[in-house]
Amino acid sequence: MLKGSIYRFLTANFEPIEMSMMRSLMMINSFLLIGVLAFSTFAYTNLVIFHSYFIGTLDTAAAIISFSALIDLQVNKKLNRTVYIGTANFFFFFITFSYTNQNSDFGLIWTIFFPIFVITLMGHKKGLALTSFFYLILFSMAFYHIGIWDEGRWNIRSFLRFSIASIVLTYVVYVYEMAIARANETLAEVRKKEAIYLTELERLSSTDPLTGLYNRRQMDEILENHFEEAKRYSTPFTLIMFDIDNFKLINDTYGHNIGDEVLTTIADITHSILRKTDHFARWGGEEFLILASMTTSIDALVLAEKIREKIQETIFPLDITVSCSFGVTLCNPSLDIYTLIDQADTALYRAKGEGKNRVCEYHGERINA
Repeated sequence: MLKGSIYRFLTANFEPIEMSMMRSLMMINSFLLIGVLAFSTFAYTNLVIFHSYFIGTLDTAAAIISFSALIDLQVNKKLNRTVYIGTANFFFFFITFSYTNQNSDFGLIWTIFFPIFVITLMGHKKGLALTSFFYLILFSMAFYHIGIWDEGRWNIRSFLRFSIASIVLTYVVYVYEMAIARANETLAEVRKKEAIYLTELERLSSTDPLTGLYNRRQMDEILENHFEEAKRYSTPFTLIMFDIDNFKLINDTYGHNIGDEVLTTIADITHSILRKTDHFARWGGEEFLILASMTTSIDALVLAEKIREKIQETIFPLDITVSCSFGVTLCNPSLDIYTLIDQADTALYRAKGEGKNRVCEYHGERINA
């Protein structure tokens, strides 16, 4: 319970949340919370105990700003705004504090938190630029006051130690954040490639590799969905099953490469005639199945005849002419989908028996007669 409450507070209850955003939210909330506690403590000690009213007032203002930014993030969930407010607060506080404190009691040590805060939350590039500007002001101020600050004990050695330590810390934080940024970029790239791979894998699992049409597995799923919809809403659809006449002879005479060209050409011809709402699949070797949605049997017969004529008129490679036979059946919701497929197949079988290159409709004859 406590762990969950802490997590929700540190992430400002953002949902859903990505890993990079979660890290930024937890960091900004942690820094602001520490800032509120630390500034409040120093404000009390400076105002009440040490009677350092200017620094105490400065601590109080920083505590109030940190607390306001913390509440604003929880309520309005504007992460970037909170980061800018927190950055500005720490920037002006540390510069003003350093000038006023004059490294009394090693006061400059607190400035090490600025690059940690800024580079972590603004990114290694923007953070480094702002940190460089911060240290340009701070180092210039510290160098100018050599022999003056800390009752004259602030000397060139103190300045160099402080400057080198600050630069080394900044470099470490910069490299660390740059490594995280590169890792996130690599991870994003891997995920992008993974998504493309999964999309392609899904496409390959649902389509015929030669023609690009739906394969039988995918068409089975489409048929089930349409059949359930037809039963529930009485929406009509028809099945058109057709295959290529004498396809084995084409393969045996001209070779399988020509046979493949015939298959792909027929797929393209048919697809160009169908509507976007229709579904078209390669059902078997040279057998195809069309689901014509919102279509009566008369409309389906007209559609099948149009496809048949277009195929017959097409000149295939090596001046081959090809014909197809068609079987048409109207959806009957009282039956199951497999019976409807058998009915279309039976009508196709009759078209073959009546001389091929024709369209036949199922009229209640015995299945697979």
